[in-house]
Amino acid sequence: MTAISSANNAALLILQQTNAFLLPNKQQAGKSAADTIAAIANGVSSQTSAVKTQASSTINSALLDVKESNDGIVSSALDFLDSDNFKTSDAGVTDVIKKLINDDGDKFASLVKAEKAKNPSISGDNAMANAIQRLIRDNRSKFGDGEFVIGFKLRSGGGIISNIEDKNGNSTSNTLTAALQAAHSSFIEAAKIINSSDGSNTESLKTASAMLTSSNFGKATKDVGAWIDKWLNAFGFRG
Repeated sequence: MTAISSANNAALLILQQTNAFLLPNKQQAGKSAADTIAAIANGVSSQTSAVKTQASSTINSALLDVKESNDGIVSSALDFLDSDNFKTSDAGVTDVIKKLINDDGDKFASLVKAEKAKNPSISGDNAMANAIQRLIRDNRSKFGDGEFVIGFKLRSGGGIISNIEDKNGNSTSNTLTAALQAAHSSFIEAAKIINSSDGSNTESLKTASAMLTSSNFGKATKDVGAWIDKWLNAFGFRG
């Protein structure tokens, strides 16, 4: 979609420039912009041959620029997938991602550009990592039934660990995150009871204390951290 939009913008600019050039001509005087553009398109104007050639050349140049830009993104993505900065728990995943990118490079390039448009300050490799995750989830049926983990090491020194859900939408990270969210909710509720108590309502305080104990907030937090550390170490992204 980005490529088409860029080409259309270039075409519109040329038509606007063409119209401005032709209007002073006596033959075109009094005609609307739409009439002039229609005349150009239909080959009516005596001046259209050179102008149409110029327009065609500029539009073709714009399309070529977009293609070269997209080709550059695709090439960078394939190089990234072959580097030590990309890891996966399933060796077959990389080949499927490459095939998807090669089959429709323009679509993948549009995903990368969309990430940059959404967050102009994002780094190129981070935008690419986000686009690859989007590509996988948009084509989940192309991969195996089970969950798998992918990792991206960024030039900034940071890393991304992403757990792709199985065919039923389940994953280890989702389970751990859900447990952490539930524990956090119980922890916050208990804290509210304790903070609002004047100490006279001992039953409420006992209930709050029990909620804190049963919430397992500390354990849930450690479990999520341990899972992330496990894959950072497995992928060699530490240090």
